[in-house]
Amino acid sequence: MKRLGIVCGVKAEEAALGTLVDDPALRTAVSGASPAKAEDLARELVEVHGCTALLSFGVSGALSDALVPGDIAVARAVVMRDGKRIEASPQFAPLLAQCAARAGLTLKHVDMADAADVVADVAAKRALGRRTGTHAVDMESGAVAHVARELGVPFTALRAVSDAVHHTLPHAALGAIGPGGDIRVMTTVLRLMLRPQDLPAMMRLAAGSSKGFKSLGRCARDLVPGLLGVV
Repeated sequence: MKRLGIVCGVKAEEAALGTLVDDPALRTAVSGASPAKAEDLARELVEVHGCTALLSFGVSGALSDALVPGDIAVARAVVMRDGKRIEASPQFAPLLAQCAARAGLTLKHVDMADAADVVADVAAKRALGRRTGTHAVDMESGAVAHVARELGVPFTALRAVSDAVHHTLPHAALGAIGPGGDIRVMTTVLRLMLRPQDLPAMMRLAAGSSKGFKSLGRCARDLVPGLLGVV
């Protein structure tokens, strides 16, 4: 039986899959925005749970003006922190394209960057994009790509953009993700109380995240089912 292993960074991304999480043709894991844990979980999905393909699924940040919040990005490749490029497996693209056409969705096929930590400010985002030639960044896709290459299973990344390249992530939002993938709401509120100047940036982040998670929900409803039992 073909089984898709899905690695998410936070529980909200896993929750976007809805009732799909109960489908025997897939298995999910949440890394808590830890690349090291994402790597361990991806390996476990294949070696312990018998997954025959891997998908990095969640939201991402834009590294160029080519992507805006709400866009749906599909990996052509992941550029690792050491500069090495890992190509996404080609069998995913036509399947996703067929599903997107039926649902009226537009997919952006881009190179994605691997990151060890949150890339928060505009200068750092643009510099990473220029250096790597990538347009999106997250903290799970690199781990998934590495494990997939090591174990010889197909992979891709399907990410909805939640923050634009010209938006700096506010200090109040940093460190908001717990090790289990929960959002530390009280920590964020307390940080915002100490730095009320972060409020406009938090409001922009909330608006972008809302667009990103709306698109992620569309991915779960209209795209992911087309991969089940096939890869």
